Amino acid sequence: MALHKKKIEKIIKKPVTVYVYDEIDSTNNEAKRRASADRGRTVLYVADFQTAGRGRHGHDFFSPKGSGLYFTLSLPLCGYFAGVQLMTCAAGVAVCEAIFALTGKSPSVKWVNDVFIDGKKVAGILTELVTDGDNKPLSVIVGIGINLTTAYFPAEFAEKAGSVGSVDPNRLCAEVADRLIGMFEELQNNSDLELKPQNNSFLESNVHFNSIVEKYKRLNFCIGKTVQYTDPDGLHTALAVDIAPDGCLVVEENGTSKVLHSGEISVKTESSR
Repeated sequence: MALHKKKIEKIIKKPVTVYVYDEIDSTNNEAKRRASADRGRTVLYVADFQTAGRGRHGHDFFSPKGSGLYFTLSLPLCGYFAGVQLMTCAAGVAVCEAIFALTGKSPSVKWVNDVFIDGKKVAGILTELVTDGDNKPLSVIVGIGINLTTAYFPAEFAEKAGSVGSVDPNRLCAEVADRLIGMFEELQNNSDLELKPQNNSFLESNVHFNSIVEKYKRLNFCIGKTVQYTDPDGLHTALAVDIAPDGCLVVEENGTSKVLHSGEISVKTESSR
């Protein structure tokens, strides 16, 4: 199903300006280019195809035409915002909830920004803070790429990448954006989004975990698993034990706890030990 600006605007409940592109280099790039003009507005940039999709740490995000959903939500700031890391967590929660609501599938999150279904990565998230020439915050932008019906991936992604399946991209985009705007508003008000009870086991399991971080933690399949990460001291193997209140990952290595603020981790499986 094709992307349509009017369909997204009709479905989305929150006040937001929507731009839809057949092709663009990167929706995050566009949000940054237009940040000054968009000052004070919530803006959603949506594309069917990205020629230069971006992931974290300079990685490319494979964004083929006609089989994925690629969008960036630009959220206005009027001062210092401490919740940039939490916006990545909020986006992970929003994507998981929206996918479940529309497909019945139960996604999970790999810290910090990947969404998985059945052991395959189906979505990635890139959160960036945008400032003006005086280094004053203009917006926080959250880029989200979701594989919908992508069947073929480049060799370097093929083993780990997967797709959500057939779903209306207009509705999925609107559902994610609505949730994410709501959580941003709550973060701005220094409180957390409360998840209302739903008549299904997947969301009911989160009912008593009302903060963004607690929901993100419940969705995160890393907790309790052995993970590997690299820092200036080299390669480390540790146990992922918790998600900190700011969204960072707490690991335990040789009896000592450490907080990972950023970076990439890999989750070791039984067969890789």
